[in-house]
Amino acid sequence: MKRNAKRTICALTASVMLIACGCGNDSSSSDSSQADSSSSADSVQTDDSSAIVTTRERETIPLDPVTETRGDFDLSDVQNKSDVPEDFELFLEAEEGKLSENTQNLSFDRYGSFSGKGYAAIGNKDEGFEIDAEFPADGSYDFIINTAVSNGTSDNFITIDGENVTTFTVEGNTFHEVAAEKIKLTKGKHKIGVTAKTGSFFVDSIKIKPAALVDLTQFEIDKTLCNPNATDETKRLYSFMCDVYGKYIISGQYAADNRGVDSAEFSEYDYKLGKYPAIMGLDLIEASPSRVAHGSSPGLIVETAEDWYLNRNGIVTICWHWNAPEPYLEYNGAAWWEGFYKDKTNFNLAKALSGEDKEGYDLLIRDIDSIAMYLQELDDHHVPVLWRPLHEGGGDPKWNNPWFWWGSSGADAYKELWKLMYDRLTNVHHCNNLIWVWNGQNLDYYPGDEYVDIMGYDSYPEVHGDHSPQKNLWDYTKSTTPTKKIIAMTENGSIPDPDPCMSEGIRWSFFCTWNGEFALKDYQLGCEHNSLEFFEKIMNHDRVLTLDELPDLKSWPIE
Repeated sequence: MKRNAKRTICALTASVMLIACGCGNDSSSSDSSQADSSSSADSVQTDDSSAIVTTRERETIPLDPVTETRGDFDLSDVQNKSDVPEDFELFLEAEEGKLSENTQNLSFDRYGSFSGKGYAAIGNKDEGFEIDAEFPADGSYDFIINTAVSNGTSDNFITIDGENVTTFTVEGNTFHEVAAEKIKLTKGKHKIGVTAKTGSFFVDSIKIKPAALVDLTQFEIDKTLCNPNATDETKRLYSFMCDVYGKYIISGQYAADNRGVDSAEFSEYDYKLGKYPAIMGLDLIEASPSRVAHGSSPGLIVETAEDWYLNRNGIVTICWHWNAPEPYLEYNGAAWWEGFYKDKTNFNLAKALSGEDKEGYDLLIRDIDSIAMYLQELDDHHVPVLWRPLHEGGGDPKWNNPWFWWGSSGADAYKELWKLMYDRLTNVHHCNNLIWVWNGQNLDYYPGDEYVDIMGYDSYPEVHGDHSPQKNLWDYTKSTTPTKKIIAMTENGSIPDPDPCMSEGIRWSFFCTWNGEFALKDYQLGCEHNSLEFFEKIMNHDRVLTLDELPDLKSWPIE
């Protein structure tokens, strides 16, 4: 009750500050409202001109001595076994396959030279061709597709016996080779197919050769966190994630309304499968001061996170759908609770950061300071957090279409806000329990290695039930920096199948399925994105870690 009361006081303080800031730019009004709450909170002097920041009183719980141990947890490397002869090569002409209804056999040379009698022109989504092929041994094979597209780009599937196994992207209007690597096959006959995922393209041939081994060195990560003052429990969690990276995929699920194991998602996991995912996703959306001012409550997010980590030995990740400050809501007739979308608010981040909108800047600081209270409380109770703010800032890099206000002013403003938040939470509020997870979705939005611990991408395949490894997203995220970082699927609709992920080396550190329709249908586990049968496969896979399979995170060795 004591900490709930403190949280309520701080939330009310944020509302008072909101009213003061909303009435004008007079800094004396803001200072006055903060001073009123000084009896129940500390005052922190900052280097910023906004001067005083209200924060909660820190009460760190003492920790018992820790005996470091990995127990008998298996950390052996996972490398593909392959009996494929080194000199094996198979050449398949696309036009000789069985073409679908809207796939044609063409032979004019508009797209450059081609082999055989022609090439397959695939005109529509879900169209393509299949061709029979025989393979000499169990193992991994590389598919080299000679392909072209008339304009733009086209994302497509390789299918094996009618099942989507991986994707490849075509870009260029003359025939060229695109590789889909390390596809796992068993000895014998298979139907090899190519299917359009998003649009029309052309396929001349497929050359199949033995695949090289997975490069395991890509999963060797420096265990140094970007915050040099990170707590031991935070270092232990990160050390564990570095140690299992490339060996396992950690399962995750967002809990609706921050209700934890009482959420519809987690209760269904327990009821249907008898086990929970290892990572619980939570959202600080209702803690945004402008939502608190409208009567919202963040609920028991802190208690939920503490229960998951302290009592159940689970991993917590938290995002923040940051509702824009109060004066900028209800834009173009939008509801106040839609204020995190760029077209639902007239908040201009670039103007706030440049000083053109001083009120906007002051409210940015106020909002970050308000959120810090929750993260501080988790820090004081020794709960490490995979902290994922400002997510999806760049929108979809293919279309360059940011949909949240924190990304709509462009990459430079986004990066400045990221650094401001990092500095505020790390150096002003001393939230030393955060592992900083970036998924800006656009290379230009990357703030720099010194501000990021884990890189992620939010994957929502257009084709529901697309369980391919999403290699294009992996490669794109990996290209963000030459520094080796953990790469995670920080949100997802359809979950990638761990079998091709492991065999192809697309080994996401974790996935975290979004709540609602991406996990449930009619309040039951299983939906068009992820069937119950697929959930059963995932949660029982020997390379997917569930809650019951985690070692003691509190005693995992830091080094």
